[in-house]
Amino acid sequence: MSINAIEVKNLSKSYRKVQAVDNISFNVKAGSSFGLLGLNGAGKTTTLKMLVSLIQPDSGTATVSGHDIRKKPMEVRRSIGYVSENPSFYTRMTAMETLRYLCKLLDVPDSKREQRIENNLQLVGLTDKKDLYIGGYSRGMRHRLSLAQALLSEPEILFLDEPTLGLDPLGAKNMRDLITRLKSEKEVTIVMSSHVLPEVEAICSEVGIFDHGKLIAQDSVEHLRNTASDTINLEAVLIGPTEQLVKALLELSFVNDVKMDGNRLIINARKEGEIRPKILDAIYQLNPQILSYGIQESSLEDILLRILKR
Repeated sequence: MSINAIEVKNLSKSYRKVQAVDNISFNVKAGSSFGLLGLNGAGKTTTLKMLVSLIQPDSGTATVSGHDIRKKPMEVRRSIGYVSENPSFYTRMTAMETLRYLCKLLDVPDSKREQRIENNLQLVGLTDKKDLYIGGYSRGMRHRLSLAQALLSEPEILFLDEPTLGLDPLGAKNMRDLITRLKSEKEVTIVMSSHVLPEVEAICSEVGIFDHGKLIAQDSVEHLRNTASDTINLEAVLIGPTEQLVKALLELSFVNDVKMDGNRLIINARKEGEIRPKILDAIYQLNPQILSYGIQESSLEDILLRILKR
C-alpha cells in the first residue's frame, strides 16, 4: 500500500434535491486512524458508503488501497473491513456458522479458516458465545460480532460507521477498547464516523469535519486544538484565591474572562505572544501559593463548535 491508504478527489453525491456530499477531497495515510466528524446529516455516512463501494458517487472518484471505487468496486471490498451502524445477521445461525459461511464467501483458505475465526472471536470476547443463535445476542454482542466478521479478510483498511451507536455505556467502552487494541496489535488503517466526540478524540489521530456535505477542515486533533480559536484557557490551582486577584487579572489587556471555582481559576485570554508568564507574574504579586498552573486543553467538542460557527 502507498503512503496514502485512501485518496478522495472531488467526490459528490446527491439524493434528489439534497446535496449529501459536495465536492470533497482528502487523503488518509496508511496506518493512521481518521475520524469523520459532523452533525447529523453532514455527509459522514454517505461518504463512508461511497468509499466502501456500497453506493456510487455522482462525480469525482476515490482510491481505496489503490483501487478505484468506480472502476474496481469488488477489489475495494476485498481489501477492506466494514462495520455498519446497524449490523444485521441471520438470527437462526450461530456466530460460528456465520463466520464460516462468510469465510467461504471471502475465499479464506481452508487451512486458515478455523484458526482465523477462533482468533477473531477471542479478540472480540465472543468465544464462549460462538455456538449460540445470534437471535439471542444483545446489541453490543452483535456489534462485536460485526467487528469479528470485518476482520476475517485481514483487511488493510477498517471502516467503522458509528461503532457504538445504541450501546449502553459498558458496551460502548468495550467497543472503544477493542478498536484501541486493533490500533496497537494490527497494521490496519481505521476510518471511523461518529458523533461521539470523546470517542473520536481517544481513537483518531486525524479528523475531517463535515458541514452540509462539505469538508470544511482536516487536520490532526492537536493542530486543530491550537488553531481553531484565537483564545486560550489557562488553569491555576491556588491556596486561597481572592476576588482581588480576579479583578487584577481582568485588568490585563489580553484577559477576556476569569472564573473562580473553589480554589481553581480558569482564565480565558487572547493568544498575544508570551501571555503565560505575564499572568503568572500577576498571580504571584497577590497570591504566591500556586499549586499548579497550565493550559486547559480544549475538547474536540469545543473545537467542532468553534469551526462550525465560523
